[in-house]
Amino acid sequence: MLLPIAGKPLIVHTVERAKKAKTVDRVIVATDDRRIFDVVAGSGYEAAMTSAEHNSGSDRIAEVAAALPEGSIVVNVQGDEALIAPETIDAAVDEMLGSGADIVTVAEPLTSLYGELLNFNVVKVVAAEDGRALYFSRSPMPFPRDASLRYDGDPNQAFENEPELFAGYRKHTGLYVYQREYLLEFTKLPQTRLEKLESLEQLRALENGAVIRIVNSEHRSIGVDTEEDLDRVRDIIEAGVDIRAAIQRDMSRVAQVHVESWQRSFAGIAPHDFLAGMSVEKRLKAYSERRCEEFYEMLVAEDREEGIVGFADFGTPKLPLDFDAQIFSFYFLPEFQRMGLGERLFRRCVGRLKKNGTASLCLDSLEVSPYRAFYDKMGGKIVGRDSHKLGDEVFATVIYGWNDISKI
Repeated sequence: MLLPIAGKPLIVHTVERAKKAKTVDRVIVATDDRRIFDVVAGSGYEAAMTSAEHNSGSDRIAEVAAALPEGSIVVNVQGDEALIAPETIDAAVDEMLGSGADIVTVAEPLTSLYGELLNFNVVKVVAAEDGRALYFSRSPMPFPRDASLRYDGDPNQAFENEPELFAGYRKHTGLYVYQREYLLEFTKLPQTRLEKLESLEQLRALENGAVIRIVNSEHRSIGVDTEEDLDRVRDIIEAGVDIRAAIQRDMSRVAQVHVESWQRSFAGIAPHDFLAGMSVEKRLKAYSERRCEEFYEMLVAEDREEGIVGFADFGTPKLPLDFDAQIFSFYFLPEFQRMGLGERLFRRCVGRLKKNGTASLCLDSLEVSPYRAFYDKMGGKIVGRDSHKLGDEVFATVIYGWNDISKI
């Protein structure tokens, strides 16, 4: 909660987002930590100290709600939701006002297989056709039986090869809306078996017959559960881009970025015929071949308005040198260069490699590339030379190496 993002603690960003909601009259941070209380109060916002004995966020909120006027509507936003959209809060409150549900909460689209659908830190929700929540789980659900059978019963292969399957899956956003009186009643109920098993308090409400309605939001929010989550939130708030793992439906746009980056950045350097002959189809084939490797990853940099504007992919080295990993591609559209985004993307790649136990890294670059200064800046050392044929011309290349990526 106190980690800095753009010069402010994470919790303060969450408060500021909540205060922008049109339906919200008052924002109170409920905490049992004096450090958080002091930071929030010192930033000019309201905080309330609560008991340290609460088992859940709703229990903590209820302690504060007990002192609010009868008939109040209470919105519970988890403190680590620094990207929560004010419009999402308003939509959930409006649903409560119109539906009379016991609880209203929010779901949003899943964007990645391993980063979200198969990540137990990301809670998934299944809703009925009328918007009633049927179940929440840390496991992927529902199971895509027919699609899995097309891949020898492997659902992961089904998701990787049929990205349209993702349209039916939603992740739960850390926001609840309660009528004050129901909140006070709910938090007096004993914890249930499913709640304890999944460590999800909303299952207590379902097991006791509550009606929970789901509002679907297209605004993405990221609860900060891991260091990688924190990096993503920092990138979005500080630089306006979401650097995340690529998924299958990103590939066409990635290929477009690759082709356009070459054609615009290397005009007058690479042969005209070579640049004119580049195509999205050829790039998609290359990515497909790389994805078959045992060790391969791709990260994309996604601008909120323009979509994917840059990417990098890396994996098992192809260069004839003794390095653990190689960056194959590293591109941004020209208008998004020299904004610090390249360094953010490079460091995120290095972070993923460190997580995989990788110690060293290499890449190759045209000797005449205008971007070699970037690799110098990131600490790369020239460890070899080679050549590369572009069309009918042969170009000298230099190989950059990082013998110890822990120092980057």
